[in-house]
Amino acid sequence: MLKLNIQTEAYWLELGLGVKVKVRPCTSPIFYAARAFMNKRLTELGAEYRKRKEIGASVDDLPDVENVEIREALAEEYLTRGLARAAIIDWDGILESTGDAKAPVTPEKIDELMTGFWSIAASFSQQYTGVRELIEAEKKDLSVAPNGTSETAQDIAETVPKRAKTVRSKSTPQKA
Repeated sequence: MLKLNIQTEAYWLELGLGVKVKVRPCTSPIFYAARAFMNKRLTELGAEYRKRKEIGASVDDLPDVENVEIREALAEEYLTRGLARAAIIDWDGILESTGDAKAPVTPEKIDELMTGFWSIAASFSQQYTGVRELIEAEKKDLSVAPNGTSETAQDIAETVPKRAKTVRSKSTPQKA
């Protein structure tokens, strides 16, 4: 069961290091736009990697997309950047690299923030998607498992021997 008490107004997240971002609520359209951004970036990177490998050109300046861990890390990075691009509408504590002027909120500046400061990106991802992850966890916890048990519960049953001894009361005579 879900309680539909999801925020509909923009709100502020404190990300650490004196940075605050004002975000739109994490709705399905924002999440799907971020996922589309992630898929597009991964597809473009994969195509460039394959093209260079086919013609024998160097791929040293590209991430090794054949490595599963690297692909997963890239997917996480691109999803976070996509969410940030779709969600962030204002910020405090982000200054231009020269001077003390507040940096404008642009896709390029958002990318710079999310790729340049891993702790900010991690904090943003955790805080912004936290509500969505709780809803997903709540749905998973409340759904009926196919075998009738909770898939996340610890198995406490002991293994039964193939031929278990039968239990007999003291008054029941045993066969010889």
